[in-house]
Amino acid sequence: MILIEKIIGNVVADLELKSVYESLKKDDKVENISIGRLESERVRMRKVSDKGTDIALTLPQGSHLHDGDVVSHTQNSMIIIRIAPENVAVVNLRKNIPPDHLLKVALTIGHTIGNLHRPLRIEEDRAIFPIQTSSEVELFKKLLSPIRDHIDIKIDNIVFEANLGSDVHEH
Repeated sequence: MILIEKIIGNVVADLELKSVYESLKKDDKVENISIGRLESERVRMRKVSDKGTDIALTLPQGSHLHDGDVVSHTQNSMIIIRIAPENVAVVNLRKNIPPDHLLKVALTIGHTIGNLHRPLRIEEDRAIFPIQTSSEVELFKKLLSPIRDHIDIKIDNIVFEANLGSDVHEH
């Protein structure tokens, strides 16, 4: 068993680590630990990598794992955290929103998602949040019906990470 006590870096954010990762990956020397988004906040857990390595994570309090985090690195190997994709609702703003309705649309979306205590990611003109079942999209369409002419809602399956400061407890 390998004991891991810190996050070394991230292959998405660190170009140098990404280069090493790509090189080791070509030689089949990268192992992945798959976890769910909710597990990413745990500081203690035991997992088995995709190559069968038994791993115990004992991270400092307040640590949060992200997709692409490097938790072990030697000259000949690397162990990476992979967050499992999950179903999300994507609320896209249409381009037809008159300036005097923009605040109402934005606040209605924020209020609705916030009332259901969902973590949120905002990207350009869309809001993304996790859902447990596809039928929830119908609920959100109903709740957002007063602004339905200004939005589109669809389901996607992605690695979800909330914007910094907007990750809340879920119901």
